[in-house]
Amino acid sequence: MIDYEISDLRKFTKMVVPTANFDGAYNFYYDETNNIKKFYVRENDFNYTFTANFVLGGLVNLGQKPNVQPLIDSFKLQKTATEVKFKHIASGQFLDCLKSEKLKLFLQFLIHNDLYIHYSSLNILYWSLVDIVDSAIVSSEAAKQLGPQFSNHLKNDLYKLSRLQIDAVIDLFYRYEYPNIKSDSVLPFIEELTSLFDGYIDTDEYHFGLEYLRQILKEAKRKGSLPFIQDEDDYILLKDLSHFYLRPIYLFKNSTHIFDNEDSISETLKEYKILDGEVEIKNYAFVDSKSEQLIQLSDIFVGLMGKLTNYLNTSSREKIDNDFQTLTATQQANIDLLIDVIDRSHNKNIGFLHNTDSFEEMSKMDRIRENRKNNAL
Repeated sequence: MIDYEISDLRKFTKMVVPTANFDGAYNFYYDETNNIKKFYVRENDFNYTFTANFVLGGLVNLGQKPNVQPLIDSFKLQKTATEVKFKHIASGQFLDCLKSEKLKLFLQFLIHNDLYIHYSSLNILYWSLVDIVDSAIVSSEAAKQLGPQFSNHLKNDLYKLSRLQIDAVIDLFYRYEYPNIKSDSVLPFIEELTSLFDGYIDTDEYHFGLEYLRQILKEAKRKGSLPFIQDEDDYILLKDLSHFYLRPIYLFKNSTHIFDNEDSISETLKEYKILDGEVEIKNYAFVDSKSEQLIQLSDIFVGLMGKLTNYLNTSSREKIDNDFQTLTATQQANIDLLIDVIDRSHNKNIGFLHNTDSFEEMSKMDRIRENRKNNAL
């Protein structure tokens, strides 16, 4: 049994997100999509696509549970269906999903029935890269003084570069058994990594970020240390997802958390004794989704979010602009409703929404919002 003390973790997160209410008593319902279990690099690729985020989330309400049976009845599912799944509501890629009238019913129901959404969205490629930047910053006293916004800028540029040079990055990671760089390989690893900057570092878009990252990597090279990508497991970029389940449990310690059955996660969480000082936190359960309608509806929302992240991660801003010029009335209505649902939940409690992602991909959501406004004119 692992004693997992949460006091400092909660204090730190409250400091980072001071406007969030982590002390309220809410009822959270969860499902997940793109549950990769583990993410690792192979000789020529990764074991799983990196273009769709892992999303854990669903619905959240305060007080009495709403009656969702009228919504489920409105879907007119086949009698053989034992529960509602996202696949019953919409299919295809994100823009195809927006064509669904059943999706419109779902999103309208959330808005009109005091239901909110919550999620943690993880860009697994971004997650796999950020320790390079953090390792370099540790070697630079000047960089340490510049704060998280600056380090996130460097991480964003490294992520963008890696998307453009993904085959070279995979090859580099595999040959150096990343994220377990051996002490005698720190120097050549940094030299090969920074050589990938050459075709981009003189452009306006990349110059500042890549040049600064190259300079602090030089300091790391002199010290012969990249602490966060050494003494790890060869090739394993993401060992498991248990932290993403633990996070809402300990942050919203006064709330109830109802997860869809996930045996590997439930077994892992049993190993943790979650402690807030002397008090043990026991505020979560894993249940069969067939017995909990709000988990079934969570599957709809999370499934849609998974499609959205794949769309953002694989679409340029120009493609988004072009796509949103040709939306049907139903597609436009659904994107309007989705944005309203997200904004309403953000306004209720910014702590409901958590992204581990690059500025590059998250900013594309702003592009969708801009197109929405333009289409409304």
